Amino acid sequence: MFQKVLSISIFTILLNAFLSSLLGIGSKQVRFTGTAYDLETGKLLYRDYHEEFWENGKHTHSLVTYKDPEGKTFAKKRISFVKNRNVPDFQLDDDRDGYLEGGSFLGGDSVKLFARRKTDQPIQEKVLENNGPAALDGGFDYFVEDHWEELVSGKKLSLYFLVPVERDKFRFTVEKTKEGEFNSKPALFLRLKIDSAFLSVFVKPIDLVYDKGSKRIMEYKGTSNINDENGKSHQVRIVYGAR
Repeated sequence: MFQKVLSISIFTILLNAFLSSLLGIGSKQVRFTGTAYDLETGKLLYRDYHEEFWENGKHTHSLVTYKDPEGKTFAKKRISFVKNRNVPDFQLDDDRDGYLEGGSFLGGDSVKLFARRKTDQPIQEKVLENNGPAALDGGFDYFVEDHWEELVSGKKLSLYFLVPVERDKFRFTVEKTKEGEFNSKPALFLRLKIDSAFLSVFVKPIDLVYDKGSKRIMEYKGTSNINDENGKSHQVRIVYGAR
């Protein structure tokens, strides 16, 4: 009798696990690493360790831990996609100098951006009214996923990119530069650039590579949200590992 009950219990557990995987029910965690190199010299700058949390097939939030080449943690970020996956709530804290930046989706078209450059400075914040497509921090990856077919077809898209440290938004365009292979996988190559001739002198384009199968980012080239020892944003090439 005990063996029969045990067999039924095991069968039930396996059946529920199978059905959950089919329906996307339940929770899971996905971990991967990004390795950041200096864009010009190729020097290793830092690594970011991502831990994604999923519930019922939806990515709810992530924790990102930043470590220097010696493995010492120097910054952490929490990002939540519950309210809006293109404009997520997030906060980045850098323990080295107290740099902090973040944003919060307030509903409708309202977004609060906040930042400080050093520990001894006050946190400054501003509420923006945003009209039209927009992205904040890691929400850009979901903007790409949401507009995947348009981008693959070669359509140029416009969006506002929200920048907490400036407490402002800037219009950018994103479009396909080519399709090809990256790390032996079919890939979509995109370029994101500011839609202003004047500002383009100071804000260089960002080049991104996405896996065509999973629509996951595989490489990023451009300005980092991590600063160097002088408080200036690193210019990086980040290569992301397998999920």
